[in-house]
Amino acid sequence: MTIEIRPMRRTDIPGAFALIQKAYPCLVFTEALMTERFDRPLTYYRDQRLVAVRGERVVGHVLSRLHESEKGRTYGQSYMAAVAPPLVDGDLSDRLLAASERNLVDNGADVLSADAAEERVQVGGEGFRRAILDRGYTLVESGQILGLDLATLPGPPTAPEGAELRTFREFADDPRPLYEVDRATSEDEPGGFDDGFLPYEDWVRVLWNNPLADHDLSLVLLLDGVPVTISCYKSDGTGRMESGMTGSLREYRGRGLATYTKTKALHLAREMGVRHAYTGNHADNKPMLAINDRLGYRVVGSEETYRRP
Repeated sequence: MTIEIRPMRRTDIPGAFALIQKAYPCLVFTEALMTERFDRPLTYYRDQRLVAVRGERVVGHVLSRLHESEKGRTYGQSYMAAVAPPLVDGDLSDRLLAASERNLVDNGADVLSADAAEERVQVGGEGFRRAILDRGYTLVESGQILGLDLATLPGPPTAPEGAELRTFREFADDPRPLYEVDRATSEDEPGGFDDGFLPYEDWVRVLWNNPLADHDLSLVLLLDGVPVTISCYKSDGTGRMESGMTGSLREYRGRGLATYTKTKALHLAREMGVRHAYTGNHADNKPMLAINDRLGYRVVGSEETYRRP
């Protein structure tokens, strides 16, 4: 039976989610989120999920994302690729990438990127990597995916003098101060936003209102009433969490504020029943890699981003 690649339909979501879940063991993601994004698409990103189907069964998936930058460029990204195990060694990875490229270029992309990871992070990822390299992409960025069993979490360090912790939930009426810390720290990250950070209104829609954003275990540290450090997380309700951003404003770094805030957030998560934590770090982000090593995170595998005109 032939395999057809086409845009995902709502009825494809359960099969596509099951495929993604098996392919990405570290990914904090839910079928409910897939359905939410299908019914109410984001506006900052233009997403098109493509699926490969054999009869009625979903055997392949790729997310094809467009983003129009403030500098007039249109970026296209192919990622979250998943292929049914019996088809990993065939040509389906290449066909999915080619279909995503056509969709992106037809809709105005002038820069293309694609992500692939080691097998423990993305089952079948090496096959997708081969497809990426065969199509002329070059490596531009590498990161590590780390995992932590919260049962092994060390005790929290002593609270910095004058520090006050609050949950994100306490900023529900006005999250703008958290946005400013997120923007400033994200722009300083290796491999960060070379084309500008999300505008506030889009940040609210894409990140703050993400159905998986956990405002009860995400923490902000204040000094003299001013937010200076954040540690934010997503959770999926099954005992798993994923780090979004942990960082301090530049003038407050080197005081242990990020370590303290992140450790307290992880302890809070453990008290709430979370068992496993995952995070991703750029290979050049030595300070955060050192913090995660002290907390007991261990490398699961690497993930790379490739780019071509």
